[in-house]
Amino acid sequence: MIVSITCRHGTESDIDRNAIHRELMGIRKYNATITRCQLIFSQETHYRQGDNLVTCHLSIHLPGRHHIDIYEQRPSLTQGFERAKDRAIQQLIRLHVTKSCSRQARVGLQ
Repeated sequence: MIVSITCRHGTESDIDRNAIHRELMGIRKYNATITRCQLIFSQETHYRQGDNLVTCHLSIHLPGRHHIDIYEQRPSLTQGFERAKDRAIQQLIRLHVTKSCSRQARVGLQ
């Protein structure tokens, strides 16, 4: 699996790339066919809220399927990453359950 981590707009100083890389590699236990995992952090100013929120974009590529795109906006990098990772895991589990249910239905029809 190829893992790429990109930081934009001053988010580089708040990140531990090795820890995030290890956590992203751990996602493979939910789907072993993942080919690429891309994580992009960017910080934007939201004038209505008056806070700088960090946007975390997590993209997971699976062969033969549309890739999974998760966007999270949180006050800190770790909060955004943890929430995006949790949502990605939920989607991977949902894909696995759907795939196994459709396989059981096909076997039952024969």
